[in-house]
Amino acid sequence: MMVQEMRDDAQVRLAQAPTLVMIEQWTKRGAQLVSGLGVASMLLVAFVTTLDVVARWLTASSIAGFNEVIAMVFAVAVAATLPSGVAMRVNLKVDLLAASMGPQLRRWMDWIGSLLLVVFFALLAQQLLVHAAAMVERERVTTILSLPVGRFMYAVAFFVSVAALVQTIYLVLDVLRHKAEATTDAQAAPTAWPIKAVLVAFCVALAGLLAYAWHDLPGLSAWVASNPGMTVLIAFVALWMMLLGMMPVAAAMAMVGVGGCILFLGTAPALKVFASESVGFLTNSQVAALPLFLMMGSFAAKAGLADDVYRIAGACLGRFRGGLSMATIGGCAGFGAVTGSSLATTATFGRIAIPQMRAQGYSPALASGCVAAGGTLGALIPPSAPLILFALLTETSIGALFIAAMVPGLIAVAFYLLTVMLVVRFNPSHAPEPAAAVAGELVTALKQSGPVMLLFGTVLSGLYGGVFTATEAAAVGAIMAFGIAAARGKLNRASLLDVMGDTTVLTAMVYGLIFGALAFSYFVGLSQVPDLLIGFIGALDLSAILIVALILIVYLLLGSVMDSFAVMIITIPVVTPLILNMGFDLVWWGIIMLVVVETGLITPPFGINLFVMKSMQPDVPLSTVFRGAMPFVLADLVKLILLVAFPALVLWLPSTM
Repeated sequence: MMVQEMRDDAQVRLAQAPTLVMIEQWTKRGAQLVSGLGVASMLLVAFVTTLDVVARWLTASSIAGFNEVIAMVFAVAVAATLPSGVAMRVNLKVDLLAASMGPQLRRWMDWIGSLLLVVFFALLAQQLLVHAAAMVERERVTTILSLPVGRFMYAVAFFVSVAALVQTIYLVLDVLRHKAEATTDAQAAPTAWPIKAVLVAFCVALAGLLAYAWHDLPGLSAWVASNPGMTVLIAFVALWMMLLGMMPVAAAMAMVGVGGCILFLGTAPALKVFASESVGFLTNSQVAALPLFLMMGSFAAKAGLADDVYRIAGACLGRFRGGLSMATIGGCAGFGAVTGSSLATTATFGRIAIPQMRAQGYSPALASGCVAAGGTLGALIPPSAPLILFALLTETSIGALFIAAMVPGLIAVAFYLLTVMLVVRFNPSHAPEPAAAVAGELVTALKQSGPVMLLFGTVLSGLYGGVFTATEAAAVGAIMAFGIAAARGKLNRASLLDVMGDTTVLTAMVYGLIFGALAFSYFVGLSQVPDLLIGFIGALDLSAILIVALILIVYLLLGSVMDSFAVMIITIPVVTPLILNMGFDLVWWGIIMLVVVETGLITPPFGINLFVMKSMQPDVPLSTVFRGAMPFVLADLVKLILLVAFPALVLWLPSTM
């Protein structure tokens, strides 16, 4: 009774704060309006880009300097998504220890994380303003069209400033709600004492370090310059402590990176680097590819293409025992080819396939396992959002990575289908007897799935044949998906707002991560630790394959507790130079890294996709979900060994481009 009274009192307190609710609602609406304009400009540029591609194909001429327009417009449009991303709280966190924290500590961690985000956006906005002013003063313009770069950067700085303002408002609102929520804390489970002890020790150490830096920054900088390896090790420990404390990944990496750069370069040069690295990335000619592919996936989902690919897969595989599970694998592969997201594919087919399989007598273990595993195909089969991120961070060709992923993707599909066949062969109770084939089912399914095959074929064949660049492929794909949704009558005000919201959320999250990663990568590069690590490993006299195997084990562990974006962001600065020094191809490594990280998503006990499956089936024990995923994990490990042992499986197809 006492707990219920406390909860009722908390609800009354919340109800007595209409002003806070109103401020939050208006802030969110304003941020969404800003992001809507940004996403609408992306769609407009995609239309013009598609027209340019068609004109070039028909008349062998194109719009001069249009790449410069794309780069400038998308720099502003990406920045415009940040306020809405902040308002929708899409910041990526590692919540591995959340269950062991009491509500009061979690609230404090949320506040500190929000404060870090305020500092992150405010610092970035201030430095972007300085950078934009310098560009205007120097009269910097683009090469062909002479577009004033500084003015576009002023717009970028403005939207980042708005993101900082929105984050500040949310921080204040969350603090003001403390009294309304804190009344239930006394009855909740307290924070585990080891976590308290570690956090206190970390805070004391951090406070001591900051006090030392304040008192004698030149002396600390001198120690850092003479001990770069120890400096980066301490930085990684600090970063992981912040991540395990549920700090936003973007802000944590940015703060550690900027702090490290200050120790190596001094305050003013380090802050200047923070802005210049972000501007350099935003004006990259390939920066538009990721938002446009995300938009393509959102339009494809609204058009109902997931149902199409599931229907054709069912028509082809339904006559086999376990055919519905196989169809789910095939459907995930087809849907992944137009979305590029593992979690989106898992969630979509969890809603579509799980009820049908359960209704027809499939075991919960097999149903959960095949959807969780099939979801990983969304990131592997191109277009793939993680591969685009890898390409942007390592300056690798997006097109080459997409083509390189084709054979591993087909191998993954084949191995998963074989896994289902073996599971139902050795344990027939997992699946019912196959249903009789329906006359004309395959022909009907092929007719209905024509649009999705046209979309996938156009994007990949255009990339493979060199008809258009990755950015142009993304634009064409987005417009085709838009056209399919419109032709099917799936577009209305609500669905368009949903697409804009989906594009905004993912764009804001990924590019926030990238801004933080750029600062951290620059710090790691300044320390020359990758070179030291290369020398250290070389002195161990280990074979290259053994070193790769050890790295892959680490990636498998990281992939089981973290999102693939976060894993790539954190590890690329250190691992990539090591891989290149051993003579491995970066395209091959990008595919290998993605394969092992995606395997981590279905590896018990922390695989993210497994918890998605559990959330969709509250009546199914988590141990059952784990048991269903294990055969697919073994299939993934066999696939990984093949790809490492025979690099040609990855590199042959790109070599023919």
